[in-house]
Amino acid sequence: MKNKTRKHSLCERMPFIAVILSIIISSILVGIGGAIFEKVSSEAGNIGICIFAVIAMLVFRLWFSPEFKGFVKIGCSAKDLYIMMIPLGILVVFTLIEPVILQRPFYFNPSLSALFMGLAAGFGEETMFRILSLAIVMRYVKKEKRFAAMIILALIFGLAHAGNVTQGADLVMTVAQVIHSIFLAFLFTGLYLGTGSVIFPIFAHGLHDFISFTTDPSLSGDGIIVQQYGMGQLMYELALAVIIGIAALYLLNKNKLTKANELWNKKWSNI
Repeated sequence: MKNKTRKHSLCERMPFIAVILSIIISSILVGIGGAIFEKVSSEAGNIGICIFAVIAMLVFRLWFSPEFKGFVKIGCSAKDLYIMMIPLGILVVFTLIEPVILQRPFYFNPSLSALFMGLAAGFGEETMFRILSLAIVMRYVKKEKRFAAMIILALIFGLAHAGNVTQGADLVMTVAQVIHSIFLAFLFTGLYLGTGSVIFPIFAHGLHDFISFTTDPSLSGDGIIVQQYGMGQLMYELALAVIIGIAALYLLNKNKLTKANELWNKKWSNI
């Protein structure tokens, strides 16, 4: 017997409102998880963010069942996967060798706290700003408007980092982080929509943040940039993010999202 489908009138009539609601609801849910577990310790709070992010994905999966086929299964070829991962590889390499290029002291301070913060960023921020919202975009937003929606969501993701000022972040570095985050959002978007799996944007985001937390002495224990970079370092990191973001966006959109649309048509059955 075929499973009965639900009607999602809001998504069909006002898809952009549904996208915004998906960000708000998942942010609230993830925030609750972090707040509950943080009563034990800050590391536990980050674990709570990961757990509640997974819960948000499961709720989404159940709410749109049976049309939506899930977040994990990879929908692209091995060749396409390797190509989509190239910008991430370049980002990691040039981030790690930055001290050599800029001839500044090497700094490396790994910790469990940095690992848990990286995991929380990967699971939490990807769930809040991409995983749920982009799934709605790829089902309910008209094809000719999807690329614009991706750009808007990247801008929202970047601007969300402006709130770091209230946590003690340097103002100039906060503006730089907003720009940096917008272009990295293009990378995470490309990995998600190009593969159809949450594994890759979560891994990429978590890895990038873990590297930042362990190699940047300008960050506080909470991962907040409290000191201004030198001009050389600032321009290096912004240029790297811009190049990586544009490259990832190009790989995703070089066929006008044809491959991504085909992949997501399969993930959303009965459409």
